Amino acid sequence: MLRRIVVIGTALAVLVAAVSAYAATSGINTYTAKVSFSPNKAGSGGAPSAMGFTEKYTASGTNGNRTAPLTNIKTVVYGAVTNGKSFPTCSFAKISAAKSDTSCPKKAEVATGSITAVLGPLQDTSTSAPGQLPCNPLLHVWNAGQGKVVFFFVDQAPDHTCANGAITTGTVGPYTGGAKQVGKNLVLNTPVPSYVSFPLAGVEGSLTSLTLHYLNLTSSGKAYSASTSCKGGKRPYSVTFTAESAPGAAPQSSTVTGTQKCS
Repeated sequence: MLRRIVVIGTALAVLVAAVSAYAATSGINTYTAKVSFSPNKAGSGGAPSAMGFTEKYTASGTNGNRTAPLTNIKTVVYGAVTNGKSFPTCSFAKISAAKSDTSCPKKAEVATGSITAVLGPLQDTSTSAPGQLPCNPLLHVWNAGQGKVVFFFVDQAPDHTCANGAITTGTVGPYTGGAKQVGKNLVLNTPVPSYVSFPLAGVEGSLTSLTLHYLNLTSSGKAYSASTSCKGGKRPYSVTFTAESAPGAAPQSSTVTGTQKCS
C-alpha cells in the first residue's frame, strides 16, 4: 500500500510540464528546446498572418540524477500575438470540477500534445533508483479567455498511460498559463503549482520531454495565434526553464534561445 501511495504521488509530481536545438544547463538540469512556426509569414499589425506553432522540449538531470521538477516555463516569441477573446472557452473551474475535459467546446481546444516522464522516489533521485515507472499522458490546452489557457493531462491506452495504469485522467488537476504582449514579443508563462510538482512528501516527478502543437485556428476571420512582424527575416524566441531540487529549495533557471526563418 505504501509503495502504491508513493507511485501515485510521484506520478502527480511528474505531470508538470511547458524552441532550435540549442542546449542549456541550469546546474540541476540540462535542456533542449525548439519552436517551429507554420506558416511563418511576417504579417503586420494591420494584417496579422495566422499561424500555428510547435514546441519541443527535452530535460534531463545532471550528476547521475533524474530531471529535477520544473516549477515554471516561460516562452518568448518575437512578432506574435494571441486572440483568445474571439474563441470559445473552457474554464479551469469546469475542468477541475468534472475531472475531465470531455464537455469542453471542441473549438476551445487551442493545443494538443504529450509528455514523457519518469516517476521515482524523492529519497533517491538517481537514475538508477529502484521502482521507477513511466508516465506519458496526452496534454490538452484550452482557451480560457484573452491571455489565459488551461492545461490538462489525459491518460489514454495503450501509448499514453501513467504508472502502468495506476494514474488515470483526472487524478492530476488542471493548471493555468498566461499570455501577454511585451513590446513586440508574445510572452507565454506557465507556472507549475505545488500540488502538481510535490503532491505528497517524499515523491518526485521527472519530465524527460514535451511536445505541444498550437493549432492554426481562425474564427470569424480572426486567428487565435498570428504573426505581426519578423526581425531581419527571422523569428527569434527563447524558453526559460525554472526548476528546484526539492520542495522549498532555491529555484534555478536556464534559458534556451533560437530563431526560425520567416518571410
